[in-house]
Amino acid sequence: MIAMRAGITMAALLLATISVRPAAACSMMRGYKVPTNLELAATADTIVIAQVDGEQKGEDAFGGVVLATPVTLLKGAVLPPRIEIDGAHLSDSPDMVFRNDPRELRRPNPGALIGGCVRYIFPTDARLLLFLKRDDAGKLVPYRSSFSRDAEDVTGPDALWAKAVREYVAIAALPKPKQRKAMEARVAALNATGDVDDAAIAADLKVELSHRRLPPFD
Repeated sequence: MIAMRAGITMAALLLATISVRPAAACSMMRGYKVPTNLELAATADTIVIAQVDGEQKGEDAFGGVVLATPVTLLKGAVLPPRIEIDGAHLSDSPDMVFRNDPRELRRPNPGALIGGCVRYIFPTDARLLLFLKRDDAGKLVPYRSSFSRDAEDVTGPDALWAKAVREYVAIAALPKPKQRKAMEARVAALNATGDVDDAAIAADLKVELSHRRLPPFD
């Protein structure tokens, strides 16, 4: 179990005391960097919004599989029929489930700061924005990266995080030499609309332009 960072809620501290497989607790490699929003968008082969609708229970906290049905395609050619989130389970306990701040665009859901360093406990009614990548067999599976925003709650395609991800998908599709100018142009354009969501996305794009990233939590 990783050491807890000061500032994690008491509920998180209580949750961190549950029994877990030693192999499931994450161990950060030296030099690990939390992927930025642009890096998540660029790495993923497919990005979807998916509705959680079932689970396969495991022997312990990390042995189950959460099942979800994609409902909206944000990147990729085809909406996959089904998604399996390995090493995860469902719960409706307020002491175990963390709802992310719908106005947050940089920090991960608090559930990613405990246990296996990725969010692995989801509410039964969760609607998630998921980044998918093909495994060695060519199957699209959730891309999980420690402390990242790889499985955040959204209400739908008009949620702030979904809007921001679409911006990053468009930028990631450009050649790298053109990405900075594209972000600078989008910051100006979004700030000019007077819309609160556009302003929030513009502010996050400025963070991306600064090359600041979240450090691993220790």
